[in-house]
Amino acid sequence: MKPIIVKNSIVPKLFSWFFPVGAITLFPFIFAADKEPEDWLLRHEEIHFKQYLELLIIGFPLIYAWDFLRGYWRCRNFADAYHSIRFEQESYQNESNPNYLKERKKYAWRKYEV
Repeated sequence: MKPIIVKNSIVPKLFSWFFPVGAITLFPFIFAADKEPEDWLLRHEEIHFKQYLELLIIGFPLIYAWDFLRGYWRCRNFADAYHSIRFEQESYQNESNPNYLKERKKYAWRKYEV
């Protein structure tokens, strides 16, 4: 299954309450703010798409919220809490690797610390 990519979307701007968002994955869509989003940005979001699939869709937002709340409780800082989310750690670490989605092992996000 592949994501449905919606370019030039207002959706990322609606999620930019705390910091700018260039794209966001809301299964089964990837909403990108630009008409021609960068490859690394789409790859970052496609990693999230794979994470959604592995967790049967509903598990992704539950674990994402848990990781964020846990991170916020620890550091009391939105940006640090966001970067403590294991899904974001995997995506940020691998967004620049054009082969990552082909090489990625299932549940790769589990190796990242919260």
